[in-house]
Amino acid sequence: MKKTLPLMVVLMLISALTIAQESNNAWTLGIGVNAVDVYPVNEDLPQGDYFDEFVNVNDHWNMGLYVDVSRSFTERLSLNVRGSYNQISKWGDNANNESIAVANLDYIGLDGMVNFSILKNTVIKPFIAVGGGYTWIEEGPFNTSTANESDDLIGAGTINGALGLNIALSKNVDVKVQTTYKHSFEDYLTKHFQHSVGLAYTFPTAQQKKDKLDDDNDGVSNENDLCPQVAGLPEYAGCADTDGDGTPDSLDKCPDLKGTDNGCPSPDVVSKSVAETAQANLESAEQVIASLKSEMVKEINASVYFDVESSKLTFNAKQVLDLVVNSFKNKTNLIIELSGFADSTGSETFNKKISQERVNNVKEYFISKGINESAITANNYGESNPVAPNNTKEGRALNRRASLKVTLE
Repeated sequence: MKKTLPLMVVLMLISALTIAQESNNAWTLGIGVNAVDVYPVNEDLPQGDYFDEFVNVNDHWNMGLYVDVSRSFTERLSLNVRGSYNQISKWGDNANNESIAVANLDYIGLDGMVNFSILKNTVIKPFIAVGGGYTWIEEGPFNTSTANESDDLIGAGTINGALGLNIALSKNVDVKVQTTYKHSFEDYLTKHFQHSVGLAYTFPTAQQKKDKLDDDNDGVSNENDLCPQVAGLPEYAGCADTDGDGTPDSLDKCPDLKGTDNGCPSPDVVSKSVAETAQANLESAEQVIASLKSEMVKEINASVYFDVESSKLTFNAKQVLDLVVNSFKNKTNLIIELSGFADSTGSETFNKKISQERVNNVKEYFISKGINESAITANNYGESNPVAPNNTKEGRALNRRASLKVTLE
């Protein structure tokens, strides 16, 4: 019987934990060491008065282990069930002996207590607890009994009171320190103190698990993410700001265009941008035409230009590309080198992205006109390598470009 009781206690605690399943009440599993002290409890000799030599670890404390399970009902209130096992080898003292030894008496405790946390949301949380339990102590020279003639492991109910501290190490892990007084209902079971220290792990609740889901891995949980399938920024509630204009995509009416009018460029800015782009493309077309007048044309260098925050080929840009296609489409040994660029008004990431889109659109246009894809190479430089200062509108218009170098070998 006495050899199977510790195992029974552990199994009972594990069974209690398994019923937690998916609950919104937090469950906590604890494990640690405990010390039983039967000396300072005002019993007959060789025991002492209440709290006499209360922290005399060397002479009176009997070390053991404990496992417990707790379930919270509110932020302050929880129920704790604990099983403990010790061997008592120190019972008391007298004038001749600082510590009176007994023959390693088995001690088994099974206790349930209601805990009330005095503070909440702090690193150190003191608590008080009341409850009861059942304790078995093997009979010895100072605790003999005839209450159970068939077994020398004698048990009785106890009423318990405790003081303790929970010290947070992390969100889910605490150090738990507790001192418990157990008062037996039977004279044959001595009153005693039980001190313990251990680690307590609180399992995430069903709601906490739900809150932690973050499908797009942007650090904002699905519960709070306005764009749960697109990685974004915490300051925009999990949404991105693709064009870098300070308006998140969830509110931006023009997510690919930078602007201050609900995320869109103001009309006058757009119209100026279109005019500047058209002018740059017309000048580029004139350069291509001038170079084609040479009798032995082996190479053409030109550029096509784009509107603000756009990768769409304008009508004038297509005119430039058509001049190149019409002049070289049927030539052999044709090599076309494309390079995409952006101005510096957007974020570096956005500029890299849009310059890649620009060069891709030029390449696709050439292919659609019959140019062999194998003759085309494409590079992307983002906002690097500007051909004009980015501190003027005219300079930025010249930097929003895809340059092309067309060569006949």
